[in-house]
Amino acid sequence: MVPLSTSDLNNPNTFPTFLGLPPEYEINDAYFSSAKPRKHWCFLGQVVSSGVLVRLMLQVEDKKGHEILVAFHTEDRGAMFQAFCTPGSTIAVLYATQHTFAFSPPGLRLEENARIKVFPYTLEVMLRTSKAIFERDRAAKCEVCGRADENVKKCARCKTAWYCSKASPSSYDSQPQG
Repeated sequence: MVPLSTSDLNNPNTFPTFLGLPPEYEINDAYFSSAKPRKHWCFLGQVVSSGVLVRLMLQVEDKKGHEILVAFHTEDRGAMFQAFCTPGSTIAVLYATQHTFAFSPPGLRLEENARIKVFPYTLEVMLRTSKAIFERDRAAKCEVCGRADENVKKCARCKTAWYCSKASPSSYDSQPQG
């Protein structure tokens, strides 16, 4: 099995800001084919505040600093996420769309628990870590000696590791695989 390549959380196509999300009731060809997603995208936002009246409601700040309302219209009204949605945590919403609320500015209306994940890290930490991992994964450096030059070759077996002429693929094979 070939390992999946990393995705950079800073990529605006895969991880758009709120204003980059498609509107809820508009079939946008860039995002949808019929009513099914044409590509994968995920909204990331840092929780600024949270509260519960009838359902869990969050104020979230996206990567560009825009504050938006996130309302949980899930079966449990967000109870499953309430303890995790603390200020400073980051919420990820797969296939998020802009929703127009009747009495509030546009935001996100969440209806499926399976498309929601909350991380106990600030958005800034997640973006910085993603950038470091993405750059590391893209660097062609020997897995054994760390050398980076034009003689470094990609491992034919796993297609992700690199080795140089000083470190043969068999040397790489003997290294522990994280």
